[in-house]
Amino acid sequence: MKDTVYTYLLKASLKDRSLISIAGHLNIQSEAEFQNLTKILHVLTQEGLVYRDREGFYCAQDTQKIVRGKFDLKQAGFGFIIVDEEKYPDIYISRQNKGTAMDKDYCLVEIIREKSRDKFEGKILKVIERNVSLIVGEYYEGQIFPKNYSDDVVYKLKRKDQHGLKNHQLISAKITKYGRSFVKECALIEVLGTIGDKGLEIKEIIARHSLIHEFSEEEMNFARNVEKEIDPSDIVNRIDLRQEKIFTIDGEYTKDIDDAISIKKVNENFILGVHIADVSHYVREDSVLDKCAYNRGTSVYLANSVIPMLPRELSNGICSLNPKVDRYTLTCEMEINKLGEVVNYSIYPSVINSMYKMTYSNVNKILEGDGAVTEDYRDIAGDVMLMHELQVILNTVRDRMGSINFETIEPKFIFDEEGKVVNLKIRERQDAEKLIEEFMLVANQVVATHIFNQKLPFIYRIHELPNQEKLTHILSFLERLGYAQNIDNNVEQFNFQRILKNVEGTKYEKVITTLLLRSMAKARYARDNVGHYGLAFDNYSHFTSPIRRYPDLIVHRFLRRYVFENNKSFDDALIAKLDDISVQTSKTEREAMICEREVMDMKKAEYMEPFVGDVFTGVISSVLKFGMFVELPNTVEGLIHIRNFDEEMEFNESTLSLVGISTEKEYTIGEEVTVKLVKVNRLLGKIDFELV
Repeated sequence: MKDTVYTYLLKASLKDRSLISIAGHLNIQSEAEFQNLTKILHVLTQEGLVYRDREGFYCAQDTQKIVRGKFDLKQAGFGFIIVDEEKYPDIYISRQNKGTAMDKDYCLVEIIREKSRDKFEGKILKVIERNVSLIVGEYYEGQIFPKNYSDDVVYKLKRKDQHGLKNHQLISAKITKYGRSFVKECALIEVLGTIGDKGLEIKEIIARHSLIHEFSEEEMNFARNVEKEIDPSDIVNRIDLRQEKIFTIDGEYTKDIDDAISIKKVNENFILGVHIADVSHYVREDSVLDKCAYNRGTSVYLANSVIPMLPRELSNGICSLNPKVDRYTLTCEMEINKLGEVVNYSIYPSVINSMYKMTYSNVNKILEGDGAVTEDYRDIAGDVMLMHELQVILNTVRDRMGSINFETIEPKFIFDEEGKVVNLKIRERQDAEKLIEEFMLVANQVVATHIFNQKLPFIYRIHELPNQEKLTHILSFLERLGYAQNIDNNVEQFNFQRILKNVEGTKYEKVITTLLLRSMAKARYARDNVGHYGLAFDNYSHFTSPIRRYPDLIVHRFLRRYVFENNKSFDDALIAKLDDISVQTSKTEREAMICEREVMDMKKAEYMEPFVGDVFTGVISSVLKFGMFVELPNTVEGLIHIRNFDEEMEFNESTLSLVGISTEKEYTIGEEVTVKLVKVNRLLGKIDFELV
């Protein structure tokens, strides 16, 4: 029936495309048949094969020239459609052809012009799914001015909602009328504060991204009623590891402790235990807290604060592997030989009592031979040394497999008692951090492989192949710099390893690492396992952080079902549910990363405010048509806009450089420059430099 309707619409004249005409021509007679026709037309519309015009006529699309994708709206008013189909690059949309579409709306697009083999122009036919329904901005004289304001759209607040408001208040509002004009009508939701208020930047991000940042009374009551101590009667169903030497290693201020570790050596083999908080014991399927965790998807870390996925009664209490208390866990115990091969393993429910809450700094001191700290922890110091020995072996194995290690530089903010940024340092990633990383990686791999080999539905952490076109562009850039030795134009992992090795220790290392990361696909959750490209793992899942990530909680739930209860039955409903969870958690993860990045930019801007007028030395990190970004050694990045150069500049796309028209002075990625800080906008998280 679906094909019949679509074929009819392709041939029918316009006057024969109304709902009544379609029904008549297809000889639809009963009410049930008519309802089925409306459902089919709805499905065809959602699939982009059909759209309904303003007069109500259904129009079939020529599928060769119709695509769907997300609209990336630029501040100047034009934008690009990031298409779903790989056969098309991003499609340019002019201001005149965007209709009512707004940033990140999911749209149906007609390709109206092919400028070249890889450049297309399109026209938005229909907004399939609205992304922007809520805006957050500064109120002034009846209008709302969002953070990234564009004069292409005017947000007008309803007159009745303006009463009692004051200019320069930050408000959130719902768009009630999109229309085809540039004026959008909005209704007031909430007054967040007044511009300049302490902590307003965080409130702005929470509201703009619609982050769920408070727990309902029902959720809190449920959490308060969860037992505060383990039930001794349930221990009989678990392996008791409370007498084993088990401890945790985390940051100094970590309160939601997911994982604990243990190690011993039998003959020449290591017995590594990775013990993960059994959150699934407390957060049961379809319970109040399960729905709460599903909607959030992940904990969100915003500078010196956190929006937890679960109430603190669980995340910092009964689920956290705090020292000197009994806790339920799921254990992945692995026997690993000196070649780094997992020769045997078992996965089982357990109960532990962590000996210590070790910190990365103290573990690093033991590894460095600090006598005082080693004496303080003499009962586990030998275990720490053994763990380091295994970590080196596992890392070597991953390197040989082709695992790509991007050594990115991350900032660490130092806050005073009032929450103000007083210092910005580089976060050091030493052996203790690498040790925990390797142990979590191998446990995640073992769990995923165990389920994959049984061909059971599961949630995997997948990472697809990188973008070949972007890689080719990077290679041509490397050739120009003279760092393309032993590099092929292919996407195998060893190629990336060679690139990183070639630029290691050079002034281009940070820049090339960033370019390579941008060429990578985004890791995501999926039921269909295609492997993890970056890690070079055939099978990989997230098992080790169920307090702060919903997919890990689901992995635990399915381990209980498949492994502990030996229930290996499944149906289409279960598969559909896993697909839904994969999409939802990938989406919430992306949103959390965007929010965390925005807050980081804000805090960097806040830190740099006192230094306006000062001169710094930095490196050109990226060059674009509108200017170039310069990164300081402390990771602060600022823009030198093209209009602020002493002469007219021309952008050279092939060399990623800006060239002076009169002097032919060239500025390219990786070049060291001296800049003066001229402007800081904390709310926007933007920093402006000018060349000295």
